[in-house]
Amino acid sequence: MNQPESPSEIKQADKQPISVAENNELTEENKIDFFPVSEGKLITLYILSFGVYGVYWFYKNWKLQEPMMDKKIYPVWRAIFSIFFTHALFKRIDQSASHLEKQHKFNASALATFFVAAIVVSNILDSLASNSGAMLNASSNSIIVISLALFLASTYPMVKVQATVNRINNDMLGYLNHKYSLWNYVLITLGVLIWIMIALGLLTESMGIVVPE
Repeated sequence: MNQPESPSEIKQADKQPISVAENNELTEENKIDFFPVSEGKLITLYILSFGVYGVYWFYKNWKLQEPMMDKKIYPVWRAIFSIFFTHALFKRIDQSASHLEKQHKFNASALATFFVAAIVVSNILDSLASNSGAMLNASSNSIIVISLALFLASTYPMVKVQATVNRINNDMLGYLNHKYSLWNYVLITLGVLIWIMIALGLLTESMGIVVPE
């Protein structure tokens, strides 16, 4: 014959952890539609990776959107050729932000156009800087600086959109993804070294220490 549970046993049962099944159920209920990342982390990794993290950012967003699309998409290709799909992604995020207050929204078309233009022109200038025969009477230094400035400017649309994404995810400060992984630190270290090399190269050339070819 089973004896009734003592009060201490009942309390212990109440403290049992949530089962794996229940935990998975909670995860499904809190499923997010767009890639969460803190604005600070996005800025840091995007700039120090020279835009490579931006490709990853587009991939993660399209991967999360894939189940909700009415047609087959390939997130990898949409990420690699992101300039052709920037308007589409920004528009989907803007539509999902319809419940937010006006100050937390953004102009999807304007921001997407700004981002694409900044990236395209920056890449064109990079090509000009690497081709001494197409310098258009401007120094390679000036072209590189303008290219870098445009790349840095492309950060603004990314951060503006991410701020809205974090509010859509009910994660205003980006706590869902604000910590840096080991690979993030590796990327940061390499990025800092490359930026230092570029800065030193521009400085030595401007001081006449290195004569442009």
